[in-house]
Amino acid sequence: MIASLISLIQEGDLDPTVANIADRAEVSHRSVFRYFDDLDDLARTALETALRDALPLAVIAGVGTGSLDDRIEGVIAARLRILTHTKFLVRVAKAKSATLPEVDRMVANVAAMNRDQFRRHFEIELAEMEPRDRAHVTALLSSQMGFEGYDHQSSVLQRTDEEIADAWRLLMRRLLV
Repeated sequence: MIASLISLIQEGDLDPTVANIADRAEVSHRSVFRYFDDLDDLARTALETALRDALPLAVIAGVGTGSLDDRIEGVIAARLRILTHTKFLVRVAKAKSATLPEVDRMVANVAAMNRDQFRRHFEIELAEMEPRDRAHVTALLSSQMGFEGYDHQSSVLQRTDEEIADAWRLLMRRLLV
């Protein structure tokens, strides 16, 4: 059932019914509630599972090594990998985070991990900045290259991943050079 809910969400069904989940899992509708207290319990478990399993996609290869251009490309590759894979899952997680504290904590932990990766990956450039500027640059990178920034460019502005990558390159070069 967990895999069925994850599949439905990743296919774009952001609010699947119990009937849809049961049909996909090839179980009776009543079976769903034998294993989960309610739909929120199933959603929490599915989101935790899917996002935990996707975390390796967010890892930047060779954190802090290489030229600035190499590091910029490494960040872009990692961000696009995780964001394209989890786009619909994160939308659901954001919607559920108000009522499911576990999901809210998970979303906050992922955001903190991203900020930490940015700090370590661009440590050389950030070290040359005043502490206040360093904090601003890290916040800008994590917000613009986080889920909300990606989703805004992708969904609202209808930009392709290539266009988003170009914008991120420009942003990082302007902020870090």
